[in-house]
Amino acid sequence: MFVIGIDIGTTCTKALVLAKDGRIAASGSRGYELIRNGRHVEQRAEDWTEAAAAAVREALKEIGGSGVEAISLSTQGASTVAVDKNGQTIGNALTWMDSRSVEEAAELEKKLSNDYIYAATGWKVNPSLDAAKIMHMKKQTRYQKASAFLSTLEFMNRFLTGSAVIDPTNAAMRQLYHIEDECWDDGLLEASGIREQELTPVLPSGSEVGKLCEKAADLMGLRTGIPVFNGVHDQYCAAIGAGAVHEGDMLLSAGTAWVLLGIGAKPMKTKSYIAAGKHPVAGLYGSLASLVCSGASLQWYRNNFLREDFEEMDREAEKRKDVDLCFYPYLAGAAYPVWNPKAKGAFTGITLAHDRFDFARAIMEGVAFGVRRGLEDFSDNGCKVRRLIIVGGAARSRVWCQMISDITDTPVIRLNRTDICAVGAGMIAACGLGWYDGYEDAAKAVTHVERVYEPKEENLQYYEEKYAKFQSMWDCIQKYYEGAAL
Repeated sequence: MFVIGIDIGTTCTKALVLAKDGRIAASGSRGYELIRNGRHVEQRAEDWTEAAAAAVREALKEIGGSGVEAISLSTQGASTVAVDKNGQTIGNALTWMDSRSVEEAAELEKKLSNDYIYAATGWKVNPSLDAAKIMHMKKQTRYQKASAFLSTLEFMNRFLTGSAVIDPTNAAMRQLYHIEDECWDDGLLEASGIREQELTPVLPSGSEVGKLCEKAADLMGLRTGIPVFNGVHDQYCAAIGAGAVHEGDMLLSAGTAWVLLGIGAKPMKTKSYIAAGKHPVAGLYGSLASLVCSGASLQWYRNNFLREDFEEMDREAEKRKDVDLCFYPYLAGAAYPVWNPKAKGAFTGITLAHDRFDFARAIMEGVAFGVRRGLEDFSDNGCKVRRLIIVGGAARSRVWCQMISDITDTPVIRLNRTDICAVGAGMIAACGLGWYDGYEDAAKAVTHVERVYEPKEENLQYYEEKYAKFQSMWDCIQKYYEGAAL
């Protein structure tokens, strides 16, 4: 017996077959393109359905389709596509990377204030989120025949079952949904000019959406009528797949940008605008914050100044101890926990004795200091982190993992699986079938820990002193850039 988890990402869709015993039985993937033009970053919505069908067919080559019992989804958030009354798309989807709706975001904030919008939705006003984009679309002649504006999850649910519904994690990113009242917000609807009829019902994460329809079944090579369970936003799906399902857990997605997803008993509303939302685990909330230029900082340094691969860089960086050199990872401005788009990156403490690997280690430490600043902000606002579960490219670096543990004084857990968004979607489907007694039970069966990095006592004092130096110098750098031109 199997279930399928499908992850609809920004440039690729992955399908993963999860067996009842928790093993990954098969997988498939299919890529697609972004359509870029300045602030405009679009995508064919049909790419999502075509890629999902192709990825599932590829996976089924290994196991056949007769044993598949259910499907669920992990999807990119804040991407929206207009459809007419017949369900036909009108133009391309505007992806979460699209920021053309700056004027509409400002208009929305002027009508309601950022405080109101953040308190209701858990997200500060943002032109990349759906409300502003839908407002922009409704002003354009080509969208006059639009009857609905669908997120990725809604579009895919409709493809699979004929029923377009959304879940609370994706609904929050529409910036029209009140996360605590659990309904579309009347104030936001009125201010945006978006009618509730242009949106879809919000169904709890993990609830049954419907049965797999004949068309989708034929395209995927599956039997008609298997249940489809409502998926969630990809970061929350990653949390499920990584086992971040308890209060005090934090998922650290360490890719190009690093994303913190802390799990707590209440939604966090903070001066730093941590993005709050309902966790698929009943009674828990997730809180998201992004460290914009984290992994990208090391990638930038390697691409421009090093010839060595990351493995060699890791080995050499490990040899460098007590490097009196600090890096400030704000190469694209500072977004969290302090918002300062004028901020720049910097090295301090450079001497003639430093070599290129000293700089590499300083970058790793600077990014880890950024993680600590994030954890302190979470803690100050009532979300004490007990353990960090790290996924993404940086998780392959044992030096970086140990460094993060030492700097934050927190255990860091590295998993032995990738594609955890698709894993999480599979776990949702499995729980929907009753294979497991909730996501905590599913995590015990499916999530496998490769290594736990515990803080090393001998490093704690050193990093405590260096972090204090990092903080004091950052205060000076920020003050400088507050008055600097962009």
